[in-house]
Amino acid sequence: MSILSGALKRMLASEQLLTASAFTTSQKKELEQFALRTRQIEILKQGRSIIYRIINQQSVIDYLRQLHPLDNDTLPDNLPVRSRNIGTERHSKIGKTSHDCCYLLMKAWDSEVIWDDGNSTLQVSELTENFGAAVLQISLGQAWQSNRPLLLVENQALFDRCDWLPENFNGSLAYYAGQLSELFLQWLAQQKRTDVVILFPDYDGVGLSNFVRLTNALHPDSRSDFYWLPDWENKLITFGSTKIWQETRVQFENAMQKLQSMNALSDDLIKLGAMSQHHGKALEQESIWL
Repeated sequence: MSILSGALKRMLASEQLLTASAFTTSQKKELEQFALRTRQIEILKQGRSIIYRIINQQSVIDYLRQLHPLDNDTLPDNLPVRSRNIGTERHSKIGKTSHDCCYLLMKAWDSEVIWDDGNSTLQVSELTENFGAAVLQISLGQAWQSNRPLLLVENQALFDRCDWLPENFNGSLAYYAGQLSELFLQWLAQQKRTDVVILFPDYDGVGLSNFVRLTNALHPDSRSDFYWLPDWENKLITFGSTKIWQETRVQFENAMQKLQSMNALSDDLIKLGAMSQHHGKALEQESIWL
């Protein structure tokens, strides 16, 4: 709901005239502009107070109805979030935009990899062999846990073609598209999902920022690791991108500062920070095949 809408609804709901103390600074500014533009409310000085009065109540109601065709309380509880936003705000991306669930797309090759919630088990390796991948719908309040590490890759190429993985990898490989979702991070924070969650991002500002978010969100009984591709130092020098570094440098530097404040800077991360700064380059995941 907009700042103005909230203020107008408060005026309509009040049986008495409201004073300036009832509104925030932003609301008072919006109300002043609305009064000048529409003449549907007036702002008066009464003694030492400033009062706000609706001149034409039906006009204000009609104005709000144009902005918000439906009231949130009248909509079904199971209505999708963005449909609800269209009904109440005329825009799917205004208001709450997060979904109640998200999907963890995984592969595994070791038959011992199991996800379990106490009632059901997900055999990721069997599903990978038969269907190419397994998917787990996750939402807050679930008890899903795995007995093996979870390795997250940022780009689909590394999820499609898995010959870069070490031969002794015995966990779940999962794909995320560019940014770790807030719901997924909240899910990881609720309880221990696995002993270790490994992030293999691009070595740039976006990747480092995601590692900060993951490390900060994880349940205390889990730990986060950063995945280091073989010979990454030479790859950074040889194949690193100056353009990507320039575009994400501020994010990279902010992430390094946050990791330092969290006491989460390993020797390799310190080295990555120094080399990236010195050469002015960022490295993408796909260089692992070069």
